[in-house]
Amino acid sequence: MQKHIYCSAAITPKMHDVFISFILSQNDVTEYVIYLTSPGGFPFVGFNLYSFIKARPEETTVYNMGNVDSAAVQFFLGFKKRYSTPTGTFMVHQTTFSKDFLPQNYSRFDVQKALNELASIESKTEQIILAETTARAQTPLTVEQIRAAIFQTTIVRAPEALSHGIIDAIVEPVLPSNDVLYLTETYLAQIPMTLPVTTTSAP
Repeated sequence: MQKHIYCSAAITPKMHDVFISFILSQNDVTEYVIYLTSPGGFPFVGFNLYSFIKARPEETTVYNMGNVDSAAVQFFLGFKKRYSTPTGTFMVHQTTFSKDFLPQNYSRFDVQKALNELASIESKTEQIILAETTARAQTPLTVEQIRAAIFQTTIVRAPEALSHGIIDAIVEPVLPSNDVLYLTETYLAQIPMTLPVTTTSAP
């Protein structure tokens, strides 16, 4: 049995918890099919979702429905089968964080700690992209190319994504007419975390 999820939400801790709670509430599922478009969000959430979906025993399929940006790229790369619409794009960029993470008065140690954390996030992103694309690529990316793409802020279109092994094919998916979870920002705003997640047939 397949379960379909349309996700147009940012990659946030709440999105993470609702998504995982939904997966864990299901029975007798043989494949999860995700239709993803996301502006990105928290890097650590992207890493967690990558590890979670990669560890699932079921078949997992994802479609880039428009744009998969920033932390959503890590999530996308965790799926076993990966596709994009013809107009789908992927975006990577340097990691940023709010200045609120630094104390009001900060030392060189605080600044260096922040720099180390940013470098660690980008290094992990590079490793994931390299590991999940090389074997599928017609034109494999090097670490240096991935690093440069992140540094410059790079948008990769579907044909390039196919060549570099980010996706397996360019397709036009068809959503089922019912039994789809629409994981939108509006839907997330209405869900207290104490309530179970249910399948809906409309956004």
